[in-house]
Amino acid sequence: MYAHRVNELENNVKILYGKANGFAVAQAQTNTKLDNLIQSLDEVKESLSSIKSRPSLFWDKLVFAFIGALGAGIGTVFLTFFKGV
Repeated sequence: MYAHRVNELENNVKILYGKANGFAVAQAQTNTKLDNLIQSLDEVKESLSSIKSRPSLFWDKLVFAFIGALGAGIGTVFLTFFKGV
């Protein structure tokens, strides 16, 4: 009489454990995918930072080149002026 209920309860428990295990596996896979996504996002942030810093590097080089050219020009003017004296 109670054997049928016990068997049905055992089957329900097996099903419940199967679903819980399936959920745990799915959650682990989701966590792995999320970790990979976060890692990729960090790589993208680093790439964007390096791209953002390029214009400032370009302007630094341009300013130093201008200062060098200005210094060379002033030096040439002085050499020309003093050479004639």
